[in-house]
Amino acid sequence: MDARFSLRGIRKTFRRCGRRAAVPALASVDLDIGERQVTALVGRSGAGKSTLARIVMGLEAADDGQVLYLGRPLANAPRADFCRCNQMVFQNPYLAVNPLFSVHRIVSEPLRILKIPDEGILKIPAEGDAGAGGGEKKIAEVLELLELPGEYLPRLPHELSGGELQRVALARALVLEPEFLVLDEPFSALDDLTAMRILLQFRRIFRRLRLGVLFISHNPRHVRALADRVALMERGRVVASARSIAASPFC
Repeated sequence: MDARFSLRGIRKTFRRCGRRAAVPALASVDLDIGERQVTALVGRSGAGKSTLARIVMGLEAADDGQVLYLGRPLANAPRADFCRCNQMVFQNPYLAVNPLFSVHRIVSEPLRILKIPDEGILKIPAEGDAGAGGGEKKIAEVLELLELPGEYLPRLPHELSGGELQRVALARALVLEPEFLVLDEPFSALDDLTAMRILLQFRRIFRRLRLGVLFISHNPRHVRALADRVALMERGRVVASARSIAASPFC
């Protein structure tokens, strides 16, 4: 397996207000996260899954250990290039977007921040075709990919359902044409029927775009539907890892 991220001996502790003792979040985690596959990170709440994901994305610094990105220290990666190639979709879409921004502003914001011209075309192979498709602008293309009609562009977050807004959050990530995504419990706020419908749509997109994904979840059904590989966390450690869902101690 080609590793996009290699974590070695990752430790992290937090200090809580009013407490002298540090609270351990991660205790010597070793994990390889591969290219072009969905790696599920599973375990109970408080196991350290989200903390580990934030360290992978450079949003938190580890107290000890090393994160290698494409074989080199993550700290040495140019931040703009890293952000364009690696994106994160958070658990609660209503907290992850500006409530005053329209859908168009939300999806186009990464292009503005990284000063990327919206020239089209997303490198989205057509179904059954290896070539790039269409000549529309990136924003229109990514909304079409996620089955979000163009009439959604002027809408505000409160005018959308949770499932629609989660797809907008994914559109914001995909508009940069990343190679890798972190999904941090993206379906936990949705009812199970909506979650499974969107999850299966996400799976088709990930396979079509050949994306690598780190998928954080505590739902065995979601993991079985989406993941290629599973790592189980308990009390800040990876205690089991399986290359197939059938072999996983979690599923």
